[in-house]
Amino acid sequence: MPQDRMASFRASNQRAVAALEAVAAYAHTPPWQASSVPAGTGPEQDHDRLSRVLCGIRHLADQFYGLRFHQIRATADELYRRPRTAVPGSPAGAAAAAAAIDIYELVAPAQMRRPGSIWPLDTLAEFDGYASSRGISREEAVARLTAGLLASLRQYADHQGLDFGSAMAAGLRAHAQQCLSAYGPIDTGIVPDRRPAAVLSPPTEAPPFEPVVTHQGVVTALGDAEWLLIRTAARIGHAEQHGYLTSDRDLDDRRALAGALAGACSLPEADVLSQLTSKIAARVTEIERGPAEAARLGREHGRAGTGPYCDLDIDGDATALLSALGETEQMTDANHGYRVSLVIAYADAYKQASHNGPSAADSPARIAARYFPPQHLPSPQAGAPASPDAASPARITPRPGAEHRPRRRTR
Repeated sequence: MPQDRMASFRASNQRAVAALEAVAAYAHTPPWQASSVPAGTGPEQDHDRLSRVLCGIRHLADQFYGLRFHQIRATADELYRRPRTAVPGSPAGAAAAAAAIDIYELVAPAQMRRPGSIWPLDTLAEFDGYASSRGISREEAVARLTAGLLASLRQYADHQGLDFGSAMAAGLRAHAQQCLSAYGPIDTGIVPDRRPAAVLSPPTEAPPFEPVVTHQGVVTALGDAEWLLIRTAARIGHAEQHGYLTSDRDLDDRRALAGALAGACSLPEADVLSQLTSKIAARVTEIERGPAEAARLGREHGRAGTGPYCDLDIDGDATALLSALGETEQMTDANHGYRVSLVIAYADAYKQASHNGPSAADSPARIAARYFPPQHLPSPQAGAPASPDAASPARITPRPGAEHRPRRRTR
């Protein structure tokens, strides 16, 4: 990883750690015990401080198991709208939110002990104590308290006369730019002559497309966002048609991509998905026919004596096969099983057509599992920020605790 990206990666990790410390500080200052909000430093400075901690919370949601940012926001909105009593999100919570901002500002600039170091163990112990006293998991405790802090930050904005929506938008823009600096833009792998024609188009004088962060990478172009939304929505649709569990991360990505495209094209999100219905359906059909197409290609190569597109008897790289089948998107746990089925169908058909017969040592599933391109965004183990060489996880929904995730080669 280039040095500049390494520095950005570490900075993003540290922002996540600082946000966790801010949540812990909030938990230590119950809103009903807070008396007054400290005097601000000025509207502009207070707005910047608020947007920075909101950006940190977004990084925390990327990196801590059990947090889904849109769910945290929804819970926070509900807390904010509750009758203004002594509960998280009440007016008194503004003082606790101010204390949390101070902690974030103190921790965020600090240097991490080492790249990929674990979350502070004493802080995790505090969350464990909170969770144990309420009979919930650590992850649920962090999610609950993070939502409470977010609601109280909105109360803090009210108290200080700040535009919370503007601060949130600024924080999310900063988060996207920081992720882009750390991981670079998503690589669709599509060669120019195979790039599908776009359906959506922005207004004539629309502002530039703003980067949108997904679990599959940072999308910087409207055409890439449309293509990725079609693929993501098709995976969800295919899973729903067959009664499979859908990936929470795919659901998050569908929401993020549809929202970004809606903003860029001045359309409601529902209209974005409606205009892409035919392409989503076509992609679902491709998924249905994929294993048969892989088998057809395997038979063709086996009969012709063409070199196989993946190693058949030992671990190898299946990139050539997947590219030939149009599977150029980033590997996720949602499409992992499908890609395994393609490799198995191809390998079995190739061996049968070339009269080699299946080998007991053959492991096409391991080929598929090890050699897909990794995700651009980190998916660290529970309780740890991602390390610079962290591989994408073995599963997406839900992320388990601290299990080992094998590294994978890139293309």
